[in-house]
Amino acid sequence: MEIKAAVVLMACLLLGISNRGTAAGCRTSDIVVQTDTMPDLGRPEYFVTLVNNCACTQKNVKLACPGFNSSIVVYPDTAITPDGDGKLCSLHGGGPVGPKEEVFFNYEWSTKFSFDPVSSTIIC
Repeated sequence: MEIKAAVVLMACLLLGISNRGTAAGCRTSDIVVQTDTMPDLGRPEYFVTLVNNCACTQKNVKLACPGFNSSIVVYPDTAITPDGDGKLCSLHGGGPVGPKEEVFFNYEWSTKFSFDPVSSTIIC
């Protein structure tokens, strides 16, 4: 009888380790980024939409944004902030992005940034 309990415990432990970082099948890559461009006489304006396609909330979302810096005006200014390392940005100051929630922001700059999701904390 004790052997069965040990086997069940070991199976649960292995399952927990194999699913670490992916709650309910969710991944950071479930945050999908779309950028539309509005040409302008000066700098182009970029409209960015991020959607959390995960069934769970994601927070502490980090996006790759090499070269994006605080001199770039973003509206709304709380949507995305550079971390200061010149490589990563935080979405909503690390706050939660709920399931199917969309985050919008726009900026004007001579360069288009991809804002690829790098990491997040998934909460189910």
